[in-house]
Amino acid sequence: MDAPDVVSEVLHILAQGADGALSAAGGTAAQTLIAALRERLGGAEEDRTTLDTFLGNPDDAAVTAAVRAILEREVAADPGFGRRLRALADASTERPPQSITGSVVISGGARVGRNQISLGPLTVNHNGQGWWLLAVLAVALVVLVALAGYGGVRVFTDGNGGTKPNTSGAGPGTPSHEGTKPPAAEPLPPNRTTADAILPDRVALEGTSFASLPGDYFPDGERSGYEGTICAEHPKPCADRVRAGASAGYSPNDMSEETGWHAELEVLVHASEAGAEQTFDALVEAFGNDASTGFRPDPSAYTPPAGAQLGDEIADYRVVWEGQDIGIMCMMRRGPYVALIDQEKDGWAAVMDNETQTQLNTLMLRRMNEALSGDTPHAALRDVQSA
Repeated sequence: MDAPDVVSEVLHILAQGADGALSAAGGTAAQTLIAALRERLGGAEEDRTTLDTFLGNPDDAAVTAAVRAILEREVAADPGFGRRLRALADASTERPPQSITGSVVISGGARVGRNQISLGPLTVNHNGQGWWLLAVLAVALVVLVALAGYGGVRVFTDGNGGTKPNTSGAGPGTPSHEGTKPPAAEPLPPNRTTADAILPDRVALEGTSFASLPGDYFPDGERSGYEGTICAEHPKPCADRVRAGASAGYSPNDMSEETGWHAELEVLVHASEAGAEQTFDALVEAFGNDASTGFRPDPSAYTPPAGAQLGDEIADYRVVWEGQDIGIMCMMRRGPYVALIDQEKDGWAAVMDNETQTQLNTLMLRRMNEALSGDTPHAALRDVQSA
């Protein structure tokens, strides 16, 4: 099925499920499909409301058209999601059993015979005692093959193996585009909760100069949502692709007034990697052409260690305020996430250095990797510093 057919099939199944026209097995699969759609829409409250309205009244033509437009948009933005919908739709659709003498045929090219089970090129012989066990294993393998349409194994780290390094020699603010592998599991949903989770919390800063007690203004004292991100100040580059955002300020507790500085971290969460890549490219262009953003491309702003492997794309900038250079910033993309990581001076004698920037970059990359694999981010700065 192509994309329009997949969307039509999904709408048909959802309507049948709402009317109670599916069998118990089909209804269970339909509920799984609904859960996947709600998770996909994440923090897009208007889209989720439209979906719920459709489920309550699938005969409403206007609502059906609205849901169709939402699904077509999501499938176009992420073909992998379309493949997942197709697999779930297939699981929801009942098919008449095939009667073949002496054997059972399983969809997907698997075949169970009297003395063996064939799954593609794999053939497993069995005795009478193990027949049912092998049949169950064959069915399980077919399910795994179907689910693999939306995710193989993604291994992408911060430099401990499995990544592709940043392209050396890239111009100021010029990103390096590197290929990635499919995710190993479903990422965390694209919403504010995920954006907040990626930003380091107090636990992630314990044992470092950023450690603080409850009630301290810094660090982790200036958290805000989308309204505190670059997209709120300059919405055009972000368009409607960013599903959620969060920002926070952090300051080491051992700085004097003269040498004081702080870090500002932002996370922009997208529903797909393609959407994040578009936002990254649009921000690169905006930072290069619009001085009001406060970021200026500069080839000397940040030099990562030799062989450093930081994200799918990374670009570096100077932070500028009233014409003065006050810090450095790296923008990094990892999968569906874009992070802005900067150090800014508070005191006239503050020093911005590559080592600190690399540590902050690495911490954010590890936490984005964890969110991408479906885990609650838990990477800590002390572990980065001791590596």
